[in-house]
Amino acid sequence: MNAVKTRIGILSLSSITLSGIFIVPIIGLVAQAFPDSSLSGVQMIISASTLTALVGAWLTGKLASILSRKTVALIGAGGILLFGLLPYFIHSSLAAVVAFSALMGVCLGFINNILPTLISVHYEGEARQSLMGQQVAVASIGAMVFMSVAGKLATAQWYDAYLVYLFAALVLVVCAFTLPSENGEKAEAGQERQSGPSVSVREAMNGKLWFLVVAGFLFLLANNAYSNNLSLLVEQRGLGDAGTAGLVSTIGQLGGLLAGLLVGVMVRFVKNHLLMVGFLVEGLSLLLLGFSNSLPLLIIGSFLAGAGLSLYYAQAPFLVTVIEKPYLIPLGIAAMTTANALGGFASPVVVNLVNGLFGSTAAGAMFIGAAIALIGAVALGVTGFQRKCLEEAR
Repeated sequence: MNAVKTRIGILSLSSITLSGIFIVPIIGLVAQAFPDSSLSGVQMIISASTLTALVGAWLTGKLASILSRKTVALIGAGGILLFGLLPYFIHSSLAAVVAFSALMGVCLGFINNILPTLISVHYEGEARQSLMGQQVAVASIGAMVFMSVAGKLATAQWYDAYLVYLFAALVLVVCAFTLPSENGEKAEAGQERQSGPSVSVREAMNGKLWFLVVAGFLFLLANNAYSNNLSLLVEQRGLGDAGTAGLVSTIGQLGGLLAGLLVGVMVRFVKNHLLMVGFLVEGLSLLLLGFSNSLPLLIIGSFLAGAGLSLYYAQAPFLVTVIEKPYLIPLGIAAMTTANALGGFASPVVVNLVNGLFGSTAAGAMFIGAAIALIGAVALGVTGFQRKCLEEAR
């Protein structure tokens, strides 16, 4: 019964891990509401939370050494409720809305970092991998549902969309009654304080984590070649308009959802190589997109791209929980999150720089992303990285 309660709490918390993008559908309306502001300024409503989530990620390690994991999770959910709702009441200043988004990002960092730790404490082996896949799937469902709801709420006033964050109140209540209060945090915290914060960071950044961090950087470098160039590819190939690109992108999310739900099944067949499979699927999807000259091929490629991304986000945090000692997991997750963010940020710069040598087409960007992902897959396969991590953890 306790295991069921804990799973309910973990999955409910997972439903708001992508809260920063819930209000993506209203960016155009916000731009209309603040005509004197630049588009990049308006887009800071989304990007601010992405940046400050990194701050929250690194703070989680310190918080987890002082407070219980449940308390950190509740602070995160409560912060999303508070800072998500504030723009509904205070919306006359774009700067204020961006500031609330930034504060919400810190709380997102708490949640996204503490979730893998909670899962690692209560689940082992295949059960842990399966739940991490389910977590990614629930996050995808949450993003699709709440983005749709936010868009509908904004039909009257743009700031009505922020009422979508009321759902965090339900998550807060569910987590309060389902997440266990004690998981050995005091013993682990004492271990961390005894060695000191700087020593803990050095201990966390071992060779295997560095390998995983580099892999994460490369994966997001490749994946963002897809997300940054999909609409351009649709336009350049004459396959549709912005609506078509939106539909294809949604199908990509469905691919991620399905892959997340099937992780538990896939583990039985490729337990030691599932991260490599994620890279391989991503690389092949980008190759297919680069060659696609019809809508069906574009849809299949996007579906596979979403599946590859889901497999990565299910496996990379899982491997951090395998590599690191329990009290170092938040620091390991923070390092991985930072690598992901840097890879996503660097992607348009690196991909466009290389693509410029070959004509700067959207298809060219897809091919470059494919090459990066496939190189990562080869490196993971040749080194047997995941297999070695799992063997040493036994």
